[in-house]
Amino acid sequence: MSLTVSDNGRAIAAFHRVMDQRQCEQLLPQIDKLLKKAKLKLKDIGCIAFSKGPGSLTALRIGAATVKGLALAAKIKIIGVPTLDALAYNIKEEGSLVVPVVDARRGNVYASAYSFRSGKLRQHLKYSVGPVAELLKSVKGDAVFLGDGLVAYRKTIEDNFRHKAGFATEKLWYPRAETVAYLAYELAKKKKFEEADKFVPMYLYPKDVQVRNLKK
Repeated sequence: MSLTVSDNGRAIAAFHRVMDQRQCEQLLPQIDKLLKKAKLKLKDIGCIAFSKGPGSLTALRIGAATVKGLALAAKIKIIGVPTLDALAYNIKEEGSLVVPVVDARRGNVYASAYSFRSGKLRQHLKYSVGPVAELLKSVKGDAVFLGDGLVAYRKTIEDNFRHKAGFATEKLWYPRAETVAYLAYELAKKKKFEEADKFVPMYLYPKDVQVRNLKK
């Protein structure tokens, strides 16, 4: 769980902890504690930023429901930041090709590819879900890989990537709230807000969010 309160893109209070399966129970209490630490109330917040996916479907639903509830009740604007963008921002090496890979199960990863130019993130591949082998065909040039997809697929990348592959340390495999807040601040300046009542997380796995008729 990663939370922060920021002012103009700069963190003024933060909370980070590896959690068990009680995120749903702990999210709102930790938000309340963080606001108190920052000496603020919910009504003082101008925008709620959050990592909108792709990623764990349960976690995305918990996050989206929480954000919607707070935003609609307190009439606060919201901004969703793609999780892969936030991950890529963990490696701000000028000119390096950065490839975040998040385990999507079923032999697939959520992925994209980025580079940095003059401190700005530039996306080279669209957000996708699919086998690592297909991703590697799309990455053109030496790259640094990061994300929890490396647990299952690092060996596959090492054996099959046609270019030079670097791997980020594990502490950089997960998005941080400070990064989400910074990227959201940049989006806010362009007035790229989400509609709280219509927002849907970035799932990328259409079949996982469909309700099937199991009646024969």
